[in-house]
Amino acid sequence: MKWKYKVDKKFTSLDEVYAVAEELAHENGPYRVAVAGGSDLIILDGLNLGRERGLVEPILVGHQKYIHESLDKLGFQRRDWMIYSEKESHNMAQKAAQLVTSGMADILMRGKLLAREFFQALLDPKLKLRGYGAFWSNIVVFELENKDNLLFLSDPALVTHSDIQGRLKIIENVTELAAFLGNKEPKVALLAAVESVTPGMPVSLEEAAISKMSERGQFPSGIEVDGPLSLDLAVNPESVKKKGLKSPVAGKADILVVNNIHIGNVLFKSLVTLCGAKSASTIVGPDFPIVLTSRIEKPENILYSLALSIMMVGQKE
Repeated sequence: MKWKYKVDKKFTSLDEVYAVAEELAHENGPYRVAVAGGSDLIILDGLNLGRERGLVEPILVGHQKYIHESLDKLGFQRRDWMIYSEKESHNMAQKAAQLVTSGMADILMRGKLLAREFFQALLDPKLKLRGYGAFWSNIVVFELENKDNLLFLSDPALVTHSDIQGRLKIIENVTELAAFLGNKEPKVALLAAVESVTPGMPVSLEEAAISKMSERGQFPSGIEVDGPLSLDLAVNPESVKKKGLKSPVAGKADILVVNNIHIGNVLFKSLVTLCGAKSASTIVGPDFPIVLTSRIEKPENILYSLALSIMMVGQKE
């Protein structure tokens, strides 16, 4: 999608994203969020925060009985929530998506559905949601106490494994989102277990090839890509000094790119659960924002994901 909202500075916190969403909701009214599988307690808690603050108007799609039970358990009034009854997971995802494509909702959100079921339903050719050549990837934006800038990670939830071509698409998507948030000259670290190019580790060879492309100016101006880099060398300047590594990215990475979902998912959950990171998660590639949160996240993080999606929608026509 082409994001309409234009920023005039580099965002360094998710509270800045939230402030923009608050301003947009004040001008345009609450943004409608179609939730596929609307009975998840944590997501309902986060949605309720957004609803009370005037940011969103949730539309819950799912088994009505289970949605009612969840609302009752949380002490929310059923009459305050719009509900579309669908009993099958596949139908929940497709109905929620159709609410967005028809203009009845602005944002799509995964609720109590497995990510696999959710995306299988969305990528059904009958829905025609993914155009020719479009590449979808999950991006999580983090705010960490010990880092001055926002940190981007891709892909922890959608792309199972990426070859060189896939990683180039991931880099394209994540650098576009970084630019949308004001970071037009991001430093991209391609993560691996080691920083040396090792024939026995194919990922290191692939990342070295992508880094060579960066050296030769094959990425848009201002974007620097380097790898393979271990996590500590990507983000910790002290580790870079000790190692004596020369790299335009090492110790200063704004974006972390992984080659498979397992590494990405573990890293994402480690940052949230062990480091207490604030986060906002989205899918880049579709014509509308898709909120993809995890069961480990606090309602506040869900609110940040909603705020990012509102900013991606921008001014309503």
